[in-house]
Amino acid sequence: MKNMREWALDLHIHTILSPCAGDDMTPPQILRRVKELGIEVVAITDHNSAENVEAFYIKGKEMGVKVVSGMEVQTREDIHLICLFDTLEQVFNWEKAVYQRLPDLKNRKESFGAQWLVDSEGNITGEVDRLLLMGADLSLTEVVNGVHAIGGLCIAAHIDRRAFSLWGSLGFIPDRPAIDNVELTPHLARNPDQLAQLREKGFNYLISSDAHYLDGIYPPQCFARIEEFSIKELKAAFLSQDGRYIRTTR
Repeated sequence: MKNMREWALDLHIHTILSPCAGDDMTPPQILRRVKELGIEVVAITDHNSAENVEAFYIKGKEMGVKVVSGMEVQTREDIHLICLFDTLEQVFNWEKAVYQRLPDLKNRKESFGAQWLVDSEGNITGEVDRLLLMGADLSLTEVVNGVHAIGGLCIAAHIDRRAFSLWGSLGFIPDRPAIDNVELTPHLARNPDQLAQLREKGFNYLISSDAHYLDGIYPPQCFARIEEFSIKELKAAFLSQDGRYIRTTR
């Protein structure tokens, strides 16, 4: 207990790999921005891929920002889920599973945008040719169970949006599969019915930026009272165990 403190989090940030993200979403620029804002922990969560995570992990260690290995998966039902892991090995294993279930289609960068790979200094090292901005042939249940099987957490992304969200698709939060938490956006008005259901189900929701551009990364609005950051500690905060908690500003 004595080592606990609040950590400022943003657990949903895209990089230049996501075809809808800006060309400035590179490790030096993103991590410089979050450090200036006082954010201590960021999750790199590109669409259906983790190929830029290691570059951010390397730069994060250099700059003193905790980088969490992650991905934003689009399910067969077109629901977006944030998948978070402790290690690069875990996220790369999950990436293999997702890649096996992505349709074998080429990206059309003139229509969707480029999907760039970068090193830790932000230099372009390659490009992902397969189309990432689409649903994998994985159901909501398959994603949640698959992420849990490798020791990760599964968070329903931006449920206060109509498009590509669990709530937007179903109109409620199901008991099964058992997602670990839900995310709300920083700028939309809160839905009283949604908040009431979240309270009833015991969710201490997150707020994340879902940033695709540098100016979309906001000052911290989500904090976790935990010990050193880990998936185990974060899950305990989700469950409000032993003095741990999630606190949001709105």
